[in-house]
Amino acid sequence: MTAKVHPTAVVDKSAELGANVDVGPGCVIGPNVKLGEGTRLTAHVFIESHTELGKNNTVFPFAVLGGTPQDLSYKGEPTKLVIGDNNVIREHASLHRGTVRGRSVTRIGNDCLIMGNCHVAHDCIIGNNVIMAQTATIGGHVQVGDFAFLGGLAGVHQHGRVGRYAFVGASAAMRTDLIPFGSAIGKHAHLGGVN
Repeated sequence: MTAKVHPTAVVDKSAELGANVDVGPGCVIGPNVKLGEGTRLTAHVFIESHTELGKNNTVFPFAVLGGTPQDLSYKGEPTKLVIGDNNVIREHASLHRGTVRGRSVTRIGNDCLIMGNCHVAHDCIIGNNVIMAQTATIGGHVQVGDFAFLGGLAGVHQHGRVGRYAFVGASAAMRTDLIPFGSAIGKHAHLGGVN
């Protein structure tokens, strides 16, 4: 079955839409975007450019994917955002492309839940089955391991690493790396135990 595109959506002619893709009302899909089979943009989703989504992703209103990196070194190079399969990206989330000074790609794995108002900055690598609760934010070049959980309003400083199965508590500000299975708590987060 071919893609279904609402008549109010704007889709660049270079975009590639897989089978059973559903592009809802008011969506804007820019150049060099690929949407995998079964992916659904509910309404008013903005995908800037050079962004790939795998199969069966669901993106909610006012999310911005493939945005220009917020990095002063970025000069318009064609860097990428690559998102895997079966992810849910909620309202007002923003996920930016990479920079040539970094990896040139921001990468999101499979089966992640990125809740409303979350931000994934340039050159990040997010593993599989990661949950970012409401308004969690990660700076540029951050790496988050599989099955990690970032609580609401949590923040991870640029170049930080969050190990697999780690837990970052609500409102925690991570300025150092967090070991796998570690649990970080506190305003200026510190290792509080094992998850």
